[in-house]
Amino acid sequence: MPRVQPPVLVPLTPGARRAKLLCASVVLLSPLAVLAQGPSPDHATAEEAAEAAPAVVNVSGKAVGKDSFAARSASVFRGADDLREIPQPVTVLTREFLDARNLLDLHDVLQNTPGVTVDYVDSERVTYFSRGYQIDALQVDGLTINQGGSAFVQPDTAVLEQVEVLRGASGMLRGAGNPSATVNMVRKRPTRAFQASGALTLGSWDRRRVEADISSPLNASGSVRGRVVAVKDKKEFFQDAKQEDREVLYGVVEADLGERTTLTGSLQYTGLDATGAWGGLPGKLDGTPLDLPRSTYLGSDWNKWNRTNEQALLALEHRFDNDWTVKASAAYTHLDLKDFKQTYFARPAGATDPYLMTVTTAEYIGNESKQNAMTLIAHGPFTAFGRKHELTVGLERVRNDAVESWGAGNLYPLTVDIRNWDPASSYPERDVPISAAPTRPNVTTQQGAFGTFQLSLLDSLQGLVGARLSWWEYDSHGSPTSNYKVTREVTPFFGLVYDVSKNLSAYASYTEIFTPQNVRDAQGEILDPIRGEDYELGLKGAFFGGALNASAGLFRIENVGRAVEDTGSINPCLPYFTSGYCRVAGGKQRSEGWEAELSGELLPGLQIFGGYTNTRTRYVLDTAANTGQPLRSIDPKHQLRVFATYKLDALAPGLSVGGGVQAQSDSFVRSGALTSRQGGYTVANAMLSYRFNKNLALQVNANNLFDKVYYKKFAPTGIGYYYGDPRNVSVTLRGNL
Repeated sequence: MPRVQPPVLVPLTPGARRAKLLCASVVLLSPLAVLAQGPSPDHATAEEAAEAAPAVVNVSGKAVGKDSFAARSASVFRGADDLREIPQPVTVLTREFLDARNLLDLHDVLQNTPGVTVDYVDSERVTYFSRGYQIDALQVDGLTINQGGSAFVQPDTAVLEQVEVLRGASGMLRGAGNPSATVNMVRKRPTRAFQASGALTLGSWDRRRVEADISSPLNASGSVRGRVVAVKDKKEFFQDAKQEDREVLYGVVEADLGERTTLTGSLQYTGLDATGAWGGLPGKLDGTPLDLPRSTYLGSDWNKWNRTNEQALLALEHRFDNDWTVKASAAYTHLDLKDFKQTYFARPAGATDPYLMTVTTAEYIGNESKQNAMTLIAHGPFTAFGRKHELTVGLERVRNDAVESWGAGNLYPLTVDIRNWDPASSYPERDVPISAAPTRPNVTTQQGAFGTFQLSLLDSLQGLVGARLSWWEYDSHGSPTSNYKVTREVTPFFGLVYDVSKNLSAYASYTEIFTPQNVRDAQGEILDPIRGEDYELGLKGAFFGGALNASAGLFRIENVGRAVEDTGSINPCLPYFTSGYCRVAGGKQRSEGWEAELSGELLPGLQIFGGYTNTRTRYVLDTAANTGQPLRSIDPKHQLRVFATYKLDALAPGLSVGGGVQAQSDSFVRSGALTSRQGGYTVANAMLSYRFNKNLALQVNANNLFDKVYYKKFAPTGIGYYYGDPRNVSVTLRGNL
């Protein structure tokens, strides 16, 4: 069971601009080229390298074929990489699927991922949920990034090879968090042979996008190789005056310092200039939608929400003769809000006309996150009791220094009727006096040691036993009374995988995750963390030589220990709370259901990717208002994501068609006495592609083919209605050498 781990994350020095990034690339890559003139094994392809000498090529997840929706492996789970060896549900969206659906950023990807729902704090701060809980951290090449705050940019898929989603609790992987899912973005790596590709996309609402991807050996032996990906993407939206301008530059170099040692360095820059919108559209006074035109935009053309994300990585990996691998990685991520100025809408107090709104101006600067991560991981086989097993051990440290934005809001109020509101001519841009001083950073630090045994109990039975020991600390320089920490938190994992046949495996697992909570009891002690306990049971299959993957499973999550009021304590619970009782860790939440998934070649020429999830959540014990209610009533109980492509070579060589749906059941949102509801709906998508030859192809994608009108988010109060995208079309010309 040889396993090749991906190199880790990315980041860049604070304040670096695009030109500086290029200069820094030269500085970083030059010494690598000098150091790595040593011999390199002569392997023609990554496939051959992975089979003959896995020590040479770093492959994070190998697809069955270049044109496949199926993948055999994933790097998101430490201790096993074959999908059938991982006793939890894992969805892999391959490069071929990303291209077929023309999914251009992470937002697009997760909207098409089974078991994931998308939510909107506002138009720019997008959050993701699975099994009723927020996905509170992402991974890039296996390293966790915190995407909270106003400075995060949705990663562009041009730099990705595939996206892996492990659903359920994953505390052994990343310590603290929610029992939701772990999303790992596996980026492109250099190739040993020269290759180049490019894409030009034109689409609805004046979208213009150009991609370039070049990979090449950098010396004669190929012991040093590099890859560069660049993107320029400008688009408008179906809402008036809303637009976005994105730039991406990614460079990575691998250098063989010897036959068994590889040094990897990478830099990535993403810049996004966007108009943004602080909120969507209001509803009626009774919470139902106003049914305003979909083009309505409650913002001005001078709105701006501009930010940059920069990342840098250095990783050193050595492979020993006994098949053990040791890898050390260091990474830095810098998320920076450059310029934020928005119009904000609110309904006047006591309003009787649902169309009358008060518009104000707000401007903020300074939201920033500096994240450092270091990992040391060793993996390899050992023999005991006459059988061969595997062991993964590691150390990890992640630190996030986050600075909140500062500025001013609620300025220059004006009451308008939004039915005939023209912000471009009726509400001019004005200077905003910003007098507040920048805050000192709030620092979150997590350290952990972990280990996983992959035990060969029988020829057809494997056991996985693992645990993580974590230290977690929050340090608020601006408010020291908010400081708290968790020490020596143990997070266990147990799993069994039984090979029913050569094509089918059964699995069962138990795992945990913990979430610190800054809440005190009657004695003034910080409550223990909330603990998510995840039980999984299912089947996984690989058919037709691995060309088709199938899975089905049951799950139950018990999230226990959430703070609830201790009615036996004093009220108010001074000095910890100015009102209400003290707290006790007595809350309980439950999420359960079942899911099924299919990916790969179902019939010759027919590729399919699809999944159905049935999720039921509720507060088992909480406040009187919450108990018995769903954790998130806006999340549908039933969700279906499916898309398929078929090659029509018999009709016309090079011609392919595709189609699929995103469907879900009804849902509702309640706020006080008001309730908003939306019935179940289905959005259809289609694709038509023609490959002129091996180097050139033209593809047309149509989303929301029948122009279904629906809300991707809704709420009965505030500015809580967001329309789903109307029908839109893109045309992409792809070429490669």
